Amino acid sequence: MFIIPFTYLKSTITQHQINVHRFIILTIGGNQLWTENDSLDPLHDILQPNDIYLEKPPIKYKDYYLCQVDITKTNLNDFYKWEEIGLEDKECFCWRTFYTFGNDVDLSSWLPIPKNESIGLDSIFQQIISSTKN
Repeated sequence: MFIIPFTYLKSTITQHQINVHRFIILTIGGNQLWTENDSLDPLHDILQPNDIYLEKPPIKYKDYYLCQVDITKTNLNDFYKWEEIGLEDKECFCWRTFYTFGNDVDLSSWLPIPKNESIGLDSIFQQIISSTKN
């Protein structure tokens, strides 16, 4: 299973009516998603022991667990940011920020991510937006 701890913020550039979506996702080395054994409980066995606390229970989507991080309880500074690790580091957990532009349904106008840096999050971004509307 994949564990995707994230924060999400939507803002609008008023003068142009452009929606900006900011996703911050905990990755491994900035280009891999966190994977764990399917027999583990994402909340009690994985996230809480790593001092990652959620705003609401994880949302299951295919083989992913979308985990909206409570930034008032989780110290994001306890983890590296993607720009703080070396490009050759493929094992360090780090927060990586992604920006997309567009409405909540069509994110096709977002800035392309180079293939060697992409972790294939298009459908995940859509699910994150849907899960945060409640």
